[in-house]
Amino acid sequence: MADEYISPDELHAQLDGPETPLIIDVRGAEEFDAGHILGAVHIPGDELAQRLDEIPVNRAVVPY
Repeated sequence: MADEYISPDELHAQLDGPETPLIIDVRGAEEFDAGHILGAVHIPGDELAQRLDEIPVNRAVVPY
């Protein structure tokens, strides 16, 4: 896994492309419910270690 920064513009371009990344929203439930990127999967940061099996290994992942 790479520690790469992706700008909002780059993400937007990737979401319009043929191979969209999986977006993981690691914020709390209240923040997620208030608004999130369409299609984002909600896995709060404090649950991430226990839910790693939900993250595909053959797809780009963008956490926010």
